[in-house]
Amino acid sequence: MSVESYIRAMPKVELHLHLEGAMQKNTLLMIAEQNDIPATMKHFDDWVRLLDNPEYERLDEITRTVSAWLQHPDDLTRLVYDLGVALKDQNVRYAEVSVNPVLYTENGISFDQFLAAINDGRDRVERAWGVRIGWILTIPRDQPRKADDIIRWATSAAGRKGGVVAVGLSGREDAQPVGQFERAFRAAEKKMLPRAPHAGEVLGAEGILEVIHMLNPDRLYDGWGAADAPDVLKLLVDTPIPLSVSLARALCFGQVSVYADYPLRHLYDEGVILTIGSDMPSSYKSSLVDEYLAVVEHCGFDVDEMEIIALNAVRTSFMPDNDKQTMLDSFTEEYARLRAEHITPEEIS
Repeated sequence: MSVESYIRAMPKVELHLHLEGAMQKNTLLMIAEQNDIPATMKHFDDWVRLLDNPEYERLDEITRTVSAWLQHPDDLTRLVYDLGVALKDQNVRYAEVSVNPVLYTENGISFDQFLAAINDGRDRVERAWGVRIGWILTIPRDQPRKADDIIRWATSAAGRKGGVVAVGLSGREDAQPVGQFERAFRAAEKKMLPRAPHAGEVLGAEGILEVIHMLNPDRLYDGWGAADAPDVLKLLVDTPIPLSVSLARALCFGQVSVYADYPLRHLYDEGVILTIGSDMPSSYKSSLVDEYLAVVEHCGFDVDEMEIIALNAVRTSFMPDNDKQTMLDSFTEEYARLRAEHITPEEIS
C-alpha cells in the first residue's frame, strides 16, 4: 500500500472534464466505421493518427473533425457510457462534464435529440456504476452567434430537467473578444444559471480580468497567468472565484516543461480555492488520478493538502447544498478509513 494506492482508491469529484476530450479511440473508430466515415472522408487515417499523437495547436480542429463522425444520437449515448466507465474506474462519484452542443446540432442532431442521447448515457452510468453527471453546455469562442441559442437551451425547462448545471465558454481566447458573450452570460445570471468559462490560456492575466469583469463567473477554468498577477490573485481570493486547473494541459501546451514548474503551490498559498481536473484526458494522455498523483509527487503537496483540494471539488460543485454536505461527510469518513488502510503516518507528509 502507498500514497499512490490511496489516491486511486479515494472517492473524487471531477469538475474540469470535456466530453469531446474524453472520447475513447476504439469507440470512435467503431462509430466511424458504422457511419461509413473511412470510405467518405479524405485523409481519414491521418486524423486517426492525430488521436494518438495530437498536434495541440490544432486541438480545436481535431475536436471538430472527430465530433463530426458522430451522426446519430446513439453514438453520443455510447460515448457518454464509456466516459462513465472511465470515471467509475477512478472512483469518481460525481462529474460536471462540459459539452459543446453546436458540434452535434450542426451535424443534423436536434438539441432535443442531443440532450436525450447524453442523458440516456448518463442514466445508464448512474444505474450501472452509481456515478452522477451534470452537464455544462459550452459556447465556442469562435461562434458568438450561437451564444444566445445555447443559453436558451441551457436555461429551458428541458435543459434544467436534463441535468444542465451551468454554461461555459471554451476555445481560443483570441478567436473573439469576450465582450461578444457578455449579454448571453448576463442572461444566464438573471436566470440563476452558474457560469464557468475558460480564461488565461492565450491572453493570460489580461484575459482573466476581462472574463471576471464581463462575465461574472462562478468558476474559472485554466487561469494561466493568474499566479504572476497580484490583481488577479486578489480578485480570485476576495470574490472568491474557484479556479480549476489541469496540470497535463499546461505540460502539453508548453506552458511548463515539467509538472513541478506549475505554480500550484503559489496559487494555493495565496488562498485561491483550487480544484484539479483532467480537462481532455484522451488528448492529454492523462487522467484525474494522474493529476492528483502529480500534485503530491511533483508539486510539493502533502496528503492533507491534497485532500483539501479534493474536497474543494465537492464544495464548489454545482450540486444542491444538501447533496454537497452529504458527500462531504461521506468523503471525509472514507478518507480517514482509506488512509488507515493504504498509508503509514510517515508517508502522510
